[in-house]
Amino acid sequence: MTNTTDKRIFFLINRSRHVLLKWADALLMEKLSVTSAQLVALFLLQKEDGCLLKELSRGLGLNNSAITGLVTRMEKAGLIEKRSCDQDGRASRVYVTPKGADTASAALPIIDHFNTLAAEGFTEDEMETVYRFLGSIIDKVSHADSHRP
Repeated sequence: MTNTTDKRIFFLINRSRHVLLKWADALLMEKLSVTSAQLVALFLLQKEDGCLLKELSRGLGLNNSAITGLVTRMEKAGLIEKRSCDQDGRASRVYVTPKGADTASAALPIIDHFNTLAAEGFTEDEMETVYRFLGSIIDKVSHADSHRP
């Protein structure tokens, strides 16, 4: 394990996110032929199957062009199906296909492995602090409009 004296929280979170996603994407692509972004979309769709494209975009935190590309690639891979919305012909709804559901299920042991590896060497109390810390960042930054420098 790397012992760092670097105390730059923003840098460390950004760097760890980059390293984790690069590793996760390589492993997920090798094992399941999906990226981590596609997997997160599948997990979200399992909870909200048939959601509007704009709802998927909001749930993933992606802009319109990014979500369009992601959905196109996932549809081409047979993971999802996009259909016109019955209530609004200009809108589209996104549905998980059986292949997408199978892929999401097959990913669960891989996700467990990620979590186990990340927590390795830490006590349960230390991990509770990590969870609280990361949750706090998400909460603070999500409501940070009034705290801009």
